[in-house]
Formats: sequence, C-alpha cells, structure tokens
Amino acid sequence: MSTQARYRRRYQIWRILDHITGKGIPAVRFTNQRNKIINDILSKKLVDTTISEIRQVDRRKDLSKKQFKDQYLKKGIPVVMEGKANDWKCVKKWSIDWLYDNYCNDEVALFNPLDSNTGKVNYNIEETTLKMVIEAMKIGDTTKYSRFNRLLYDHPELLDDFNWKWLYKMRNNISSGKTFQVFIGGKGTNTTLHCASEHNLFTQVYGEKHWFLYAPKSDILLDPPITRSPYFYSKFNPENPNLNEFPAAKYLSTWECILEPGDVLFNPPLWWHQVKNLSHSIGVGFRWFSPFDSFRASFINTLMTILSTNPPIWTANKYRTDFARIFKYMNNKSKINV
Repeated sequence: MSTQARYRRRYQIWRILDHITGKGIPAVRFTNQRNKIINDILSKKLVDTTISEIRQVDRRKDLSKKQFKDQYLKKGIPVVMEGKANDWKCVKKWSIDWLYDNYCNDEVALFNPLDSNTGKVNYNIEETTLKMVIEAMKIGDTTKYSRFNRLLYDHPELLDDFNWKWLYKMRNNISSGKTFQVFIGGKGTNTTLHCASEHNLFTQVYGEKHWFLYAPKSDILLDPPITRSPYFYSKFNPENPNLNEFPAAKYLSTWECILEPGDVLFNPPLWWHQVKNLSHSIGVGFRWFSPFDSFRASFINTLMTILSTNPPIWTANKYRTDFARIFKYMNNKSKINV
C-alpha cells in the first residue's frame, strides 16, 4: 500500500469513528485528526501536486447495453449517452408550460438538505404547489426548486413517456430499487456538492443542466462534514472555489458535462456531483442500489450509509420514493429532541 493510500485509510477511519460515536469532545478530536492528516498530505506532497485540469465526461452515441455495462457500469465511470432519449415521449412533449397546463395543482414539497453552513442536514420543508414553483421560475426566483418531485408516482401513466424497460435493463444483475425522481427548476437553480450510494441514470428531459463530478476517492480533499446521515455533502463549491478553506482542492481531478434534452447521464455510486440549471429545466433520475458496486466505489462511505442514524437507513429505504416524508419525520424528531 502506498503512503498516500495509508493516509487516505487513516482519514477514513477517523471519519467512520466520528460518524458512529463522535459527540462533544470526541467529535472535536476526530475533526482535528482529519485536519492533521490533510495538512500532512499537503506538507509532505503526498498528492499529485499537478494542478488538475477539468476533464469532459465521455459523450457516446449509440452505446449498446453490453458496451455500457463493460466500459462504464462495471468500472464505475460516468458517461453521457448523447441523444439516447431523443425519441422518448417525455423529451418530445414535456415543457414547463406543459407542466403548468396539466399539473399546476399538484402539491409539492420543497427542501434542500444541503443548503446549510452549520455542518448539519437541513430538514425544513416548504409546502406549496407546482403552480407556485413555475410562476416563481418565470420571474427568476431561484429559491423554488422542486427536488425529488413525485410526479411519476402521483401520475403513473406518465411513466410510459420514458423507455422504462430500457432503464430497468441497464441495472446490475444483482441490485435493488427502481426509483424515479423528477427535478424541476428555473435558470440558476442548483444543488451543491454531494454524493449518494445509488447508481443514477439521469435523463435530461427539457432545458440544459451543468454537472461537476469528482471520483469517490476525492473524499479526503473535499472533507465532508459528519452528519450521521446517508446524504454526504461538502461545503466546497467548484464554481467558486475557496482554496483557503480547502487548500487541497486545487489538486482535485474534476469532470464536467452539460446535458441537453435527450441526453442520459450515468452517475456511478458515490461520485460527488454539483449541478446547476443553465435554463429552465426538467430532469428525471432513475436510481438503484448495487451493494457490490457501492462497496467497491467506497467501502467507508457505503458502511457509513448502512450505519446512518439521521435518518436510519431503513427509514430512508422505506420512503425512498417520497423524500419529503423522510424529511418530515426527521424534522419532527428533531423538535421532540430539543
């Protein structure tokens, strides 16, 4: 094992100890130990000290199922399947006006678990309607971003607007879950840097979306807060990097891509990503979980996911199609514990 790998392993050990037992004085000690390791890595030049250039995610046309699984799924590498969904009904007919005309009365729960500078997950929820979201979009209000929208569960007939049979076939042979999540946001809305243990085939239905991505091994350079949650995030902002707070970030290997209508992005498990809507946008994620791929991508992050208490993994799994219920549950629990 290389010196760099040993330091990374030590850093991850302190992370999981903090995740499981860190409170009060122990948590401070665990944080200090992680910071010391990061400083040692920088001072001893145990990272590739070449300033990394931004790389473009592979864009492939007519990628077969076998090519996708052999070259990207099994290797845990992102890829944009350019124009894969061009012929799907959702790409041909869905738009912001179409949503307004047909589903404006849908109830919507707005939340941003990563919108916090406190090192804690934000469980606050705003109850509104899709009509209010779209009207806010049209006047440039970037505070109304409908994440994890249940459109396809509230209106299951819309699932036929996707080639869901193809999506199902792209999963691993051994996997669980077939979760659809709709994202509806105006120009300038974004979600900050985060990662999760599930695979994601993300279809850009309408508008354009920009993605920054980082491999799972970037954890030590991104220094994610410990929240005891299965939702991992970093305060590092690749769009406006603060190298005083994250001095090692200049050595990050960054990937990026822009999705246009009809593109399908494969985002592998535990790849860090930050997204921004370059225009009014509708995107749909299709997620599933493969324990083998997740442990291979990051053993520690997968273990931390399983051992999460904020919420427990069984609660997150039970309501995986309705994130708002998870956040309502955790919001109520936090009020009871105050």
